[in-house]
Amino acid sequence: MKKMITVVFFALLPLAAHAEYEQVNLTVFGMDCAPCAHAIRVSMKGIEGVNSVDVDLNTGLVTIKLVPGNGASMAQFNQAVEKNGFTHKDADIIVKGKLTGTANAPVLEVSGTQDRYTLFPTAASLDVVSLLGKTVTVSGVLPQAPKGKLSDTLRYKTITEVR
Repeated sequence: MKKMITVVFFALLPLAAHAEYEQVNLTVFGMDCAPCAHAIRVSMKGIEGVNSVDVDLNTGLVTIKLVPGNGASMAQFNQAVEKNGFTHKDADIIVKGKLTGTANAPVLEVSGTQDRYTLFPTAASLDVVSLLGKTVTVSGVLPQAPKGKLSDTLRYKTITEVR
């Protein structure tokens, strides 16, 4: 049994390494003092996989950079904001995942998380047919969702195949 678990672990290891959040730029409303910024920074740094956190009080922008192979989810980032009494707005993200769905309704699945996003282009539609079933890097905007909820759509700017 131990051998089987080890084989499965090593078989799945390459999949996990190719699907994760790379960077999250989250706008936080209501953060207007140094202790507020410190609370957000500490909360974000407490999420496994976070490499660095920069907080700009003037704009309310929290920039989170993550280590490769992380398993962090958007729910964790949103909860870190909400537990400190703030509201999160739209988030600009760079994320890797598997592109599934159809040409008319592509879906990004972020492995290692429960995060799935229906993709919508922000500009002229890119051809995603050739990328279906492949691991891709997507840059885009997650619209603000109601408190305690996650957006299920991602307005993408770019999609590129991971090689």
